[in-house]
Amino acid sequence: MKIDFFETENGFDTRAIQGGVYQVELLMEGKESICLYIGESVWIASRCGKHLYSLFESPEYFGLTADDLCNDELILKFSIVNDIHGKKSELGIGTYKEQELEAIKKYEPLTQLNTSDRQIRDEQKKINIVQEKMIQNGFKESK
Repeated sequence: MKIDFFETENGFDTRAIQGGVYQVELLMEGKESICLYIGESVWIASRCGKHLYSLFESPEYFGLTADDLCNDELILKFSIVNDIHGKKSELGIGTYKEQELEAIKKYEPLTQLNTSDRQIRDEQKKINIVQEKMIQNGFKESK
């Protein structure tokens, strides 16, 4: 699996070193992308580094398998949905949380509940949902 960590045509997206709402999606050339996760953080790049660590410790974190991590045709892309300017203490409440929830409704991340920023707790359920979507989108063949 390749990692696209806030890459733009001009290099690293510097908005990732501040606060905002971000997206983690799965890509494969010529296929429709799959949104896995939407989050918010005061330090996006740092938070997403923790996501990467969790993913490689346990691929089911984003509904993936060890085989998926070894597939060089897959790209895990991290990108900014909205950058947020404001005090750290305000993140997680008010309009900042609303922006995250709006993005969750818009992008429908597969590993999260539709009504909050919480991930699905049942890892097997997450795997089943993501793997089925990967088959539907042509990322892999059914077994």
